[in-house]
Amino acid sequence: MSANVAVIYSGPELRPVAEAFAEAAEHLSARVRLLRVPGEESEGADTVHPDASFEDLQWADGIAFGTPVGGGLPSATLMSFIEQTEPLWSSAKLFDKVVSVFTDEPEHFAPDAVVHPVYESLYHWGAVIIGPRAFELAFDAEAGRRDAPDKGGLSGPRRRTADYRGRRLAALAGEKLDLLLLAF
Repeated sequence: MSANVAVIYSGPELRPVAEAFAEAAEHLSARVRLLRVPGEESEGADTVHPDASFEDLQWADGIAFGTPVGGGLPSATLMSFIEQTEPLWSSAKLFDKVVSVFTDEPEHFAPDAVVHPVYESLYHWGAVIIGPRAFELAFDAEAGRRDAPDKGGLSGPRRRTADYRGRRLAALAGEKLDLLLLAF
């Protein structure tokens, strides 16, 4: 079964990665929404994609959240958005969502201080967490792989990780739907 996938990112520097995630998810899912975190009204804010809403979270079977690594912490607007979901997760409307977190850097460069606070918030939802593919990250890091950027400006490791995780997110969200339908 095809899953609904929401890719929600914070900051214009995440747009190419979010687009790669969404493109990969579309290979397995016909319904993908590419959204930005609401409340980012700073100069140069990305207005190409619509703001995410709580309705998008309820609609989605799988969700990818993107945050830049720049300040060493997750995006304040992303964390605020996630924290405001308390009425949804406390009423079990976000339970069992398949969720992943991505950054503007390949995951072996992203400090734990950036991604772990997001994951900790998602544990309250009862979310099914999808992390990076460790063996590929280790291979890219050890080999010092730095492929030339693609047309979207993403490095080879960044593109491979976004492709893999976007497809995995859509696949696991779709499988979860199939399992739920079989249970009834």
